[in-house]
Amino acid sequence: MKKLVSLVLVAALTMGVLSGCSTAGESSGAAGENPTEQEVTVAITSTIDKLDPLFMSTTQMGVVFSNMGATFYGTDAYGKLVPDLGESVEKSEDGLTYTFKIKDGLVWSDGVPLTAEHFVYGIKRAIGYGPDNAYSKRNLTNFIKGAQEAANAQLDAADMDNVGVVALDDTTFQITLASPCPFFERVLTEKTTAPVRPDFAPEHESTWSVNSGYPSCGPMILESVVPEAEAVLVKNEKYWNAEAVTLDKATFVVMPDSNAQLNAFRTGDIDIALNVPTEAAGNAEFTDCLAKPLKYVSSYFLLVNSGPKNTVPALKDANVRKALAMSIDKETMLRILGTNGYNIQLDGFIPYGFEDADGSDFRDAVSYYQYDLEGAKKLMEAAGFNENNRLSFEYFYSEGGSHEDIAVLLKEMWSQIYVDLELTSVEQGVYYDYVDNGEFTVCRYSNNDSTDPLNYFSIFTSTSQIEGCQSVNDPVYDQMVAEAYTITDTAEYMAKLHEIEDYFVGEKQYVIPLMTQTPVILAKENLDGLWFTVIGTAIVTGVTVS
Repeated sequence: MKKLVSLVLVAALTMGVLSGCSTAGESSGAAGENPTEQEVTVAITSTIDKLDPLFMSTTQMGVVFSNMGATFYGTDAYGKLVPDLGESVEKSEDGLTYTFKIKDGLVWSDGVPLTAEHFVYGIKRAIGYGPDNAYSKRNLTNFIKGAQEAANAQLDAADMDNVGVVALDDTTFQITLASPCPFFERVLTEKTTAPVRPDFAPEHESTWSVNSGYPSCGPMILESVVPEAEAVLVKNEKYWNAEAVTLDKATFVVMPDSNAQLNAFRTGDIDIALNVPTEAAGNAEFTDCLAKPLKYVSSYFLLVNSGPKNTVPALKDANVRKALAMSIDKETMLRILGTNGYNIQLDGFIPYGFEDADGSDFRDAVSYYQYDLEGAKKLMEAAGFNENNRLSFEYFYSEGGSHEDIAVLLKEMWSQIYVDLELTSVEQGVYYDYVDNGEFTVCRYSNNDSTDPLNYFSIFTSTSQIEGCQSVNDPVYDQMVAEAYTITDTAEYMAKLHEIEDYFVGEKQYVIPLMTQTPVILAKENLDGLWFTVIGTAIVTGVTVS
């Protein structure tokens, strides 16, 4: 017997959750020859060299895609699942087979019918693409039957006969899992599950996605793009929920520098700034301009490399890792960084925003933070370190934001427990290459994946395809995570997740949680209808400009 779940239509596009503030050049939001045209200009930090749904994991290119793409499910501002292209889902009692039905009559922007086969092609293309998108596709390869083997072989979509993804008819596709996944329906919100046209998108090539003219099945269409400068989106009149799309045009301009975004916002050259200095939150000039997600699931932590590529043997000692954690004065750190409600102390690996079995916040159950400088010194001394034998290693950090300030504070705090840091600043892209290669000692890391708490843990298993996250090499931990995937009872499942966190942070200190960082975002007063997903993505499609 299968359980049938009908998807209740909740039009997230219509959620108006923000009004902004007045700035110079306020009329820019309605600029153009047509005075009634609804348009906004948004500043992002990343070049727009890829809009392929496989490569949206770490940059604000995902903001552009999220305003033009569509998936089976979406989420609202509170993180709840809402249907997008989906109509209903049937789930088998053993939790292994999902039958997804899409809405009838869906079409791409060029009038071609959107079919279940486009979902199948998109998912199989993601699975076989190769290691370049290991992070973004991990939920596909971890759970779908035959997906890991196909990924390892880098098979083309047409060759994946043994992968559990198949179209049953034009509006129905079926996914078979290798083992149950408690949050698999949420996987259908991920961009890697978006439908893709095989006549436009080659299997192992991503640059097609920045060519204007690629048809859209989402709320907006890519009209033009200059990777180093801007992307222009226009309304897709053939989108199934086009009535909820109030915006005619959205221009995403590339401004990597946060101060440049702030200045452009001041002068009215942009309507929305997605990355301004944190101190702007405390500036009275912008009090009425501040925009915050209603719920923001994120974690900022230190990742300690004790895995196969470890080059500092001392970091394989859990007590040394605990000493590093115990010597960080988080209250002082946050006071120096400036909180203003944007930097919030995080005392566990799983961030705030996930519900526990009893409806409370998962994070409220336990804190692993203990600032104890003398205790940290004793642990280091027991490990053989003292003033005459200090531990030294290099600490890389990326330019921009508060990363430098945090690096300087760590150097100062850790110096008190016989640790000397050599600080090295690198450009952001170089930093991510460095982390992805797993060639680090301790590095800052962040995650804002809202799918499920278990997703946070899964990326650090020894079988993870994310090389930089293979800093943990612990078969006990691997087994605990594997067991969690088999649990379907909610209370038992959440209890298991707490057990994993106790081991991962409390006992082994593989990571050192620091804070939740909510981005400081500015929006003009004449905008209504801007909202944010729980991972902080700005959705502008429902914006109106007055």
